[in-house]
Amino acid sequence: MSGISTHVLDLARGKPAAGVRVRLSREDDGAWIEVAAQITDGDGRVKSFLGEGATLVGGRYCLRFETGDYFGGLGVSWFHPYIEIAFDVANAADRYHVPLLLAPFGYSTYRGS
Repeated sequence: MSGISTHVLDLARGKPAAGVRVRLSREDDGAWIEVAAQITDGDGRVKSFLGEGATLVGGRYCLRFETGDYFGGLGVSWFHPYIEIAFDVANAADRYHVPLLLAPFGYSTYRGS
């Protein structure tokens, strides 16, 4: 199954980061076009950014995580007001899962499965 998904884990709290706004954009002729915006569920996941029947196309994408809003809602100080992760979709038939391991002053990411 093709598509783009994410899972945000709050490493400082040791639990999923629920309620994080995440925007997906695609680069088109040098400009970023927003494709979708979702909010992580109670398990910190956005299972799919593409609607039912939508087709993933190859190209460059960016996920923007509104981490300042998330940490601000928890009353926690933070360093990154948002985090953007750009990546290339080389094969539109593949699934692209982009986890974010999040802390108030740092983060890590990778291509998941």
